[in-house]
Amino acid sequence: MRRLHKGDTIAILNPSFNNGDNVLIEKEKLEKLLEKRGYKTRFYPSFYDKYGYLAGTDEQRSKDINDAFSDERIKAIICMRGGYGASRIVDKIDYDIVRSNPKIFSGYSDITVLINSFYKMSDLISFHGLVGVSLLGNNIASIDAFFDMLEAPLKDKVLKSPDGQAKCLVGGKVCGKVVGGNLTLLSTLTGTPYQVDLEDKIVLIEDVKESPYRIDRYLSTLRLSGELKKAKGFILGYFTDCTSSSNQKVEDIINEYILPLNKPTISNFATGHSFPFVTIPIGAKVELDADNLTIKILEEIYDED
Repeated sequence: MRRLHKGDTIAILNPSFNNGDNVLIEKEKLEKLLEKRGYKTRFYPSFYDKYGYLAGTDEQRSKDINDAFSDERIKAIICMRGGYGASRIVDKIDYDIVRSNPKIFSGYSDITVLINSFYKMSDLISFHGLVGVSLLGNNIASIDAFFDMLEAPLKDKVLKSPDGQAKCLVGGKVCGKVVGGNLTLLSTLTGTPYQVDLEDKIVLIEDVKESPYRIDRYLSTLRLSGELKKAKGFILGYFTDCTSSSNQKVEDIINEYILPLNKPTISNFATGHSFPFVTIPIGAKVELDADNLTIKILEEIYDED
């Protein structure tokens, strides 16, 4: 997989929700933004399509992914948004095409399904990173950091929370491949051929707009499956708007499941459904230093140019 160079073409597509009625406005804004950064764009049919709440049929959305990986002119793929729908097409992806045409792929939230399946089925390192609608936001520091991840060599790069809010939940240092993303989707995949293998992994977990009892349910599924205890360590990102009218706090639920495992853990790390946003390479070998609140990338993800 090669890193991005100015003049490269980036594919924009939707594996999940559709773009709504302002699709052409979003297209124009994103096209100008990427052009200003030195890139060309190609918008695939799922960017425009609607099939209920989805961005086109399952066949169209999976075809867009297969086509974008097949096209040698495309050097990176950025999903426009998350939502729901990736789990409907995860078994329709041609993973041989992905393996034979490795390229940058970025997204988060519902895209958790794809970035972890690409690693499991095709050994592709992809990115728990920004989506197109995030690039249209005004957090310039996070956007600059995102493109720096795609444009520069990554071995020995150290990732930190820029907001200073990260905390050491369980101390220690551990090395391993990082997997994970949205907790809801990790739970959804449990028991399927696309279940995320947590054994000896450093596991990223985040979520949005889920009541504490739902967070409890998802973590319970991972515990009962036997996967949670297999992890080497945890990176807990944002749990945005995960509140309820009860006195139960999501932090308490997380502590009940994570603390007894006694694995190095960082909480409140800046990644997930909020800003600032730190991009994390899924499938890459990293060092998690919970005491110093850092994640160090231990391998070079990109081929030599």
